[in-house]
Amino acid sequence: IDGGPTWLAGGTALVVRRIAMDLRTWGGMDHVGKEESIGRRLSDGAPLTGGSEFSAPDYEAVDENGFLVIPPTAHMRRAHAQAPHERILRRPYNYDDGFAKDGTPDAGLIFVAYMADPTAQFVPIQERLAQADVLNVWTTPIGSALFAVPRGPQDGEYIGQALLA
Repeated sequence: IDGGPTWLAGGTALVVRRIAMDLRTWGGMDHVGKEESIGRRLSDGAPLTGGSEFSAPDYEAVDENGFLVIPPTAHMRRAHAQAPHERILRRPYNYDDGFAKDGTPDAGLIFVAYMADPTAQFVPIQERLAQADVLNVWTTPIGSALFAVPRGPQDGEYIGQALLA
């Protein structure tokens, strides 16, 4: 992260979010509704525009009726970087903590994302998700944290030397 404290120059920001999923109502959704809310096929994770899990989605593709194949409110469309500076390195991890006291499933995602500048990269994505991500019907962020990760050590340095020296 540049522009911050000197010990953080060349470092990274890490965002961690715990996102609960309402599995009871999600489970009641039909297959097509689930796929359209995500923008991917449930069977293999491929974009609704085809290919495999790792294929680039075609956000301009329309169906025979002229509607976008990946709906405007689909999670993957809303979360997609709209400009090169918004690109982040992200990874979701599922969690399942059994059941809450009221008997509802306590499950969802631990979402981690690495980036250079959370204000320029993460905030615009979150704003788009808050505006129109249909997946918000079934998800609730229940915890978030932002961490500063110092740069890697140079030859002859130890990890965090710029911070501790």
